[in-house]
Amino acid sequence: MRNGFWHGLVWGGLIGTVFTAAMSPLMKPKKKPLVERSANAIKATTRDLMREARRTRKRIMKKL
Repeated sequence: MRNGFWHGLVWGGLIGTVFTAAMSPLMKPKKKPLVERSANAIKATTRDLMREARRTRKRIMKKL
């Protein structure tokens, strides 16, 4: 009985290691490609952030 326990423990550890090694690159956050870091993309992102800040400010002022 103990032999089966250790056998399962070793194989489970090996399979878990292989599974983790295969899945970890997929789970890491990826950097955006250089194309999306262009000036137009930064400008659009800034515009969206300013728009969101404006909406938030209006919402807060309405509550006060």
